[in-house]
Amino acid sequence: MSTTERELVNNQDDIIVSGSTWAAIWHLSWPGLLNMITIAIASFTDVWVAGKLGPDVQAAIGIGGQIWFFMTFLAVALSAGTTALVSRFCGARDREGAIEASRQSLVFAFLFGFVSTAIGMAAARPLYHWLGATPTVEALGWDYIKFDLLSQVPFTTIWVAHSIFRAKGNPRVPLVVWLVMMVLIIALDIGLCLSPLQLGVAGIGISWFVAALVGLTIDLILLKRTDLGACVDMRPILRHGLSRQWLLRLLNIGLPACIQDLAWVGGNFVLIIIFAQTIDPTSCQAAWAVGLRLEEMVAGMPVYALAMAVGTIVGQNLGARQPARAERAGWQCALLGSVFNAFIGLVMFFFALPIAQLMSHDATVTEFTKQYLQIVGISEPFVAVWMILFGAMQGAGYTRWPMWASAFCLLVLRLPLAWYLTVPLKMVPAGTWMGITISSTIIGIVAIWRFKTGVWKTQKV
Repeated sequence: MSTTERELVNNQDDIIVSGSTWAAIWHLSWPGLLNMITIAIASFTDVWVAGKLGPDVQAAIGIGGQIWFFMTFLAVALSAGTTALVSRFCGARDREGAIEASRQSLVFAFLFGFVSTAIGMAAARPLYHWLGATPTVEALGWDYIKFDLLSQVPFTTIWVAHSIFRAKGNPRVPLVVWLVMMVLIIALDIGLCLSPLQLGVAGIGISWFVAALVGLTIDLILLKRTDLGACVDMRPILRHGLSRQWLLRLLNIGLPACIQDLAWVGGNFVLIIIFAQTIDPTSCQAAWAVGLRLEEMVAGMPVYALAMAVGTIVGQNLGARQPARAERAGWQCALLGSVFNAFIGLVMFFFALPIAQLMSHDATVTEFTKQYLQIVGISEPFVAVWMILFGAMQGAGYTRWPMWASAFCLLVLRLPLAWYLTVPLKMVPAGTWMGITISSTIIGIVAIWRFKTGVWKTQKV
């Protein structure tokens, strides 16, 4: 074993592949949880500032946020492939493989960020119109999204850099970077949107772009100081060019995971179209934007932290040839997430009205948001199980089956059900909320069944 390989072994967090799996989960999840909280606070600031500017602005950033997430499909694909490959290499103590996987991922992330920005700029205004936004919401949405989309380049690279840190067992750096970004976003949101500059909704997009540039700079500096620091040296890429083999290897894992996320985002686009067929589309869109952001903050973000943690644990333990330990960690994380989200679901149900009133002063938006929190809150434990167990399978590089399951439940099942309950049965947005709850419950049950089969443990990366 070379000196550098010994350094990797010595620096590696052995807790991930040995000792208590509960300790490994805690080691990886608490920084991830705080990381998600920082993102949630930044997102909450967006919603709060938009609420000060009116329901049209809330609808504009709600639709714009889905467009932005839709444009991150390449980042999602790369980060999923990066996590699976780098964690597997680290678990197997293959330093050179981990470095090369990281280097190729960073280069492709930078290039794909430009592609996402270009596509988003061309498609944003037509998408607002196609999704049924009113002329006012469409104009406000363009003011926001034309700046927010510029952050795709740095954010795509940040996404991949954070995947590298987490895959090697260090979730603390992403936490520190997001803390800095959160402070910038809050200060700029208030300063640019409300006072003293009063740029309106455009200030929200500018805030995220500036914060992303700062975050990327910090990430690259800190990544260079790690045992995988050679991955930021791009001279091998300049000498030999981009590797088609590495790209295919990354995307073979990442594209199914990306399509899985696209099924969710694409389904959200169709929900907006369904809202456009109601008598008050703007209030429906605004309530959906508020409810979704709140759900992501209090239920989705913490569970996503567990999903990221279990992905690293599964990847490293499969690399270390310990599949039983990987499976045990998956079930333990799913248990934690479902219990936590059961509590959150109860809070959403019993405190729906005061929470909704905090987020909007419009009576109709408040009522629709209350309905969202009460109905969707019922499915939160199943959402946790779904996200965590699919995250575990993603860490193993097993992404094709979760892709098909997600596409069926989030598109084939959810959308017709939501449309039928909302439009023909005239349940307004409550019908859509019921469609979301039913489909989320089913996909959670399906995730339990598939993980239990253990087929993901034999996945080659």
